[in-house]
Amino acid sequence: EPSVELEPVAGQNYQWWLPKFLNEASGIAVMADQSILLHDDELAVIYRISLVDHSIESFGWLGSPEFEQDFEGIALNGEMLYLATSDGLIYQAAVDLKGRSQALDFAVFDTGLESICEIEGLHFLSGKLLLPCKVPIEEVYKNKLVVFEFDVETHQIREHFSIPSEIFGPLEGPHPTSIEVSDNYYYIVSTNYLLKINRDLSSINIFSLPKLRHFQPEGIGRLQDGSLVIVEDFRKGAARLTHYPGIESLEKIR
Repeated sequence: EPSVELEPVAGQNYQWWLPKFLNEASGIAVMADQSILLHDDELAVIYRISLVDHSIESFGWLGSPEFEQDFEGIALNGEMLYLATSDGLIYQAAVDLKGRSQALDFAVFDTGLESICEIEGLHFLSGKLLLPCKVPIEEVYKNKLVVFEFDVETHQIREHFSIPSEIFGPLEGPHPTSIEVSDNYYYIVSTNYLLKINRDLSSINIFSLPKLRHFQPEGIGRLQDGSLVIVEDFRKGAARLTHYPGIESLEKIR
């Protein structure tokens, strides 16, 4: 797709409609230059969006633009890109961070999570890929918020953390769709809530993502300035991208 500019949502100076070719936007990976990478839910095509001039252009694709899979998360570590599928496959590809429309060679790794959890979301942290469990399949993980970690060197999978659902009070689930990490906190999108969890699991705050602005939030990214970017798969229309100055822009409900 050619480079285009995002269309602002009427009356909002922090939210934009995404083009039709990103109607099923799913995940975010943050780059160092105030831009992000976005991927579609069904195709292995990746787009780069500048949060400075709100332009969007093709970044690349795995193999070919027609390559289909149920992609549910994207992560970046230097010049290594990762995509995750709902059944726990990890696609790994080296990228040129300044490139456009790159046909990417890739390797595939099976985490073994297919029979354990439906996965949604991905984040690279200290040599590990964090994989939130959106829908537990194995009984032991039901009624918990579970995040797994996949070691990119040894390809071993293990539990990163697990939190009983009663800790979240009236919040149903939770059913995470994305994860972001700062020095001190995990940020996890779950339906129309944003969970801010201390990395030692000592505190949990819950923020509202109101349906008026977030029909179906899917991905989250946190920039170096602390601002938050949320993308949603707007199945009944067009997808939207929202850029908040910080988490204090959201209503804290607990």
